[in-house]
Amino acid sequence: MGMRVTRTAWFGPKRLIGWGWSPVTWQGWLLTAAAVAVAGVSAVRWPRASPVPAIVVVVAYLLAVLLTGDPPGGPRSRPDRLWGKSRGVV
Repeated sequence: MGMRVTRTAWFGPKRLIGWGWSPVTWQGWLLTAAAVAVAGVSAVRWPRASPVPAIVVVVAYLLAVLLTGDPPGGPRSRPDRLWGKSRGVV
């Protein structure tokens, strides 16, 4: 994806199951925790509010992932990171 604005990717392809992104650095985990915290606090604080703030949080999180991560994928898109190959076992 050549859009990354950071030197290292904060998010990379999923490692085990599924397709998408997974945090791979502390910055990615911090961003994920902050997004979950903001969504959780706003859901508890304003339970009957409009869904617009939650949509804004999700869109902002996805935009941050796009700008700081590698292309999405699954285990097959990361052959160098599979368990067997990382240990030297083929």
